[in-house]
Amino acid sequence: MDYKVILSKPSLRDLGRIARYIAQDRPETALRVGLELVALAESLAQLPRRGTALAARPGVRRLVSDPYLVTYRINEEQRMVKVLRFWHAKRDPQAWTPE
Repeated sequence: MDYKVILSKPSLRDLGRIARYIAQDRPETALRVGLELVALAESLAQLPRRGTALAARPGVRRLVSDPYLVTYRINEEQRMVKVLRFWHAKRDPQAWTPE
């Protein structure tokens, strides 16, 4: 049975920011990148543990789609994956908050 994938409010804001930034120079690419990130997040429904666990943030895992990171938590009881953030790898990691 698949897990349910939920995009948090911060992750949705991140997607919007990423798309707007890309669209400044390449509008046709902005939609593609956004859809690819959402598809990557949704793929966690089948394989939620494939991301790397973050030692500095217990319970948080990440997938990499260079140059973006998709961070998420798994709730086994509810069989749910909550996507916390979509993060550009060059951004300051100290500014990252799960939600």
